[in-house]
Amino acid sequence: MNLLEQDIMYLPGVGPRRKDLLNNELGVATYGDLLEYFPYKYVDRTKIYRISELTGDMPFVQIKGHILSFESHELSPRKKRLVAHFTDGTTICDLVWFNGVSYAAKTYLIGKEYVVFGKPGVYNGRIQFTHPDLDDASQLQLNDMGMQPYYVTTERMKKAGVTSRSVEKLTKTLIGKLSQPLPETLPPYITGPLHLISRDEALRKIHYPKTVEDTQRARLRLKFEELFYVQLNILRYARPPCLLHAFGSDTTAASIGAMSSERLATASMASMPTTCPLR
Repeated sequence: MNLLEQDIMYLPGVGPRRKDLLNNELGVATYGDLLEYFPYKYVDRTKIYRISELTGDMPFVQIKGHILSFESHELSPRKKRLVAHFTDGTTICDLVWFNGVSYAAKTYLIGKEYVVFGKPGVYNGRIQFTHPDLDDASQLQLNDMGMQPYYVTTERMKKAGVTSRSVEKLTKTLIGKLSQPLPETLPPYITGPLHLISRDEALRKIHYPKTVEDTQRARLRLKFEELFYVQLNILRYARPPCLLHAFGSDTTAASIGAMSSERLATASMASMPTTCPLR
C-alpha cells in the first residue's frame, strides 16, 4: 500500500480516539489527507525576546530563562491555579496554568533552562503567559525551528485536547516517515521555466518553512498545481467560454502540454476563480 493511503489511526500519536476526531472534524482519514491539511498562519520561532521588551498587545513570542519558584492557588475544591515565577536573568514574569496543573508542577523543574513560547499578557502590572509551551533549552535548536505552523481546529477537538500544536506534532511525525521524495505531478517543461519548486519540497515546506519565502514558494506551487488540474478537468468535460478565451477555442486537454509554460501559467492564474465560476 502507498504510504499516503495508510489509515491515519496508525500514525504514532493518533490511535482510534483521535482518528475519529480527525476524520469527523477535519475530514482527515489517511496520511495523505493530513499532509494536505495546510496551516493557516505561521509564527516566527527564530527570535528570543527579553521579558523587558514584552507588552500585552504583542503576538506569540518566545523568551529564555528558568523557573525561580511555584505558587499554587485554590480556586475551588476541584480547581487550582499554578503560577511559575520565571526569569531571563534580568526581569521576572509569570507562567500560569488553569488546566494541566498537576502535569506542569511535576514536569517543569526549578532552575532548569527553558524556552517559553506563548502570547504575553499583563496581570497586576506584570507580564504573564497563560498555558505556554515550554521546551528544554538544551534540546532546542532555534535555527532549525523557523516558522511555526498553526492549524485550524474545532471546539470539539480543543475540548478533547487536540490543539494546533497537536496537529503540528502529527504532521512532523508524518513528514519524518517520508524517507523517499514524493512523486512529481507536473512535467519539468512547466516547473522549470516558471521556477516552481518540486511537489515534494512544497509539501514539506508548507508545514515546516524556515523563512517567509519558503511559505510563499510552497503556496505558489500548490496553488498553481490545483488550478492547473481543475482546468484540465473542466476542459475535458465542459470547456466553458472563459477557459476557451484563456487557452484558445481549439484547445483540448491533450493539447495543453504543447503550450508554452508562460502562456499556460498566465491562463491558469488569470482565468480562475473570479472570471470562471464553477457551475
